[in-house]
Amino acid sequence: MNLMMAHWITPHSLLSLEWDEWASIIAILTAIVIILRWLLNRADAELFGPIRHQLQDVNDSLKEFNSRQSKTELRLEEGDKKFIHYDERLEDHERRIVNLEVKK
Repeated sequence: MNLMMAHWITPHSLLSLEWDEWASIIAILTAIVIILRWLLNRADAELFGPIRHQLQDVNDSLKEFNSRQSKTELRLEEGDKKFIHYDERLEDHERRIVNLEVKK
């Protein structure tokens, strides 16, 4: 049994494979990982790139819409203030006319 253990791990091998075999396995695995990463990046760019572009367009459109909506709300508020001011002036003018008619 001691001989079996000594043969299993030696300074020149690990799991019954020599160092050059391990180097080949690591090189092959590295190549596979690099190719898979390239394929995934390419697929991501081709499949999801247009979707990202459309989502960015929607995001930009929503920002523009919100900006215009805010400007519209400000204009409406200013219009309401002007309307109230002119309504008050009209009521004041009508009171003065009524007062002048009563004095006659």
